[in-house]
Amino acid sequence: MIETIETQDTHTDLSFLLESTYPLLKYLRERAPGTHKHSQSVASMVEAVSVSIGLEVTVMKICALYHDVGKTCNPVFFTENQIEEDNPHDEIEPWMSYQLISRHVPDSVNMLINNPDFPRKIIEIISQHHGNSIIKSFFDKAGKTASSESYRYQCSKPTSIESAVLMISDHVEATSKSRFQAGKLNTIDIIDSTITNLLDDGQLDGVVMKLGDLKKIKLAIAKDLEGSYHKRVQYPSDTREEND
Repeated sequence: MIETIETQDTHTDLSFLLESTYPLLKYLRERAPGTHKHSQSVASMVEAVSVSIGLEVTVMKICALYHDVGKTCNPVFFTENQIEEDNPHDEIEPWMSYQLISRHVPDSVNMLINNPDFPRKIIEIISQHHGNSIIKSFFDKAGKTASSESYRYQCSKPTSIESAVLMISDHVEATSKSRFQAGKLNTIDIIDSTITNLLDDGQLDGVVMKLGDLKKIKLAIAKDLEGSYHKRVQYPSDTREEND
């Protein structure tokens, strides 16, 4: 069944936005290949979660593939696009780094809102994928005199389960890749700590989420990471035999 999303008075098939030949997706792949690869990984994760809790798979995959398209404005400032060991953030003040990194969300929204192919619902979900969370690396670099509020994204917190799923998946994917490269990958710890930190920071306060759905989200992400890193991960609810 082809999934659709209601836009104004019509239902429009949006599957064409997932095609690798779609101009904006092709531009993302060519301009920021690391971001494109990250977005593909997030898309795989949100697909697994969407199937598990009954979200619109096509819509969620589109949100994941385009959530960071604004990074194409300054791709080299994002670690996934840095081929060389040199990091341009080493040469600039943390407040400037914060400005460059945080602007990718409004840049993404601006690129999509001027494209008639993208419904408002999708743009809204993407606009909330960082909420007003803090960019901790630059806050820490700024030192004790800095205000944490000065290093937060200036965006709305998630107001829907879709936005929350995208936020959680985005954070987990980025963290798991970083930990894997450092040889410190513990998938269950990453999933649990990510969700706990988001809850403690109030990022998910505007989302009504059943406890059962949260468990399903954790398990779906864990299974997706298992496939990505070829490592068995197991939650207590996973009752498969050890020789499975």
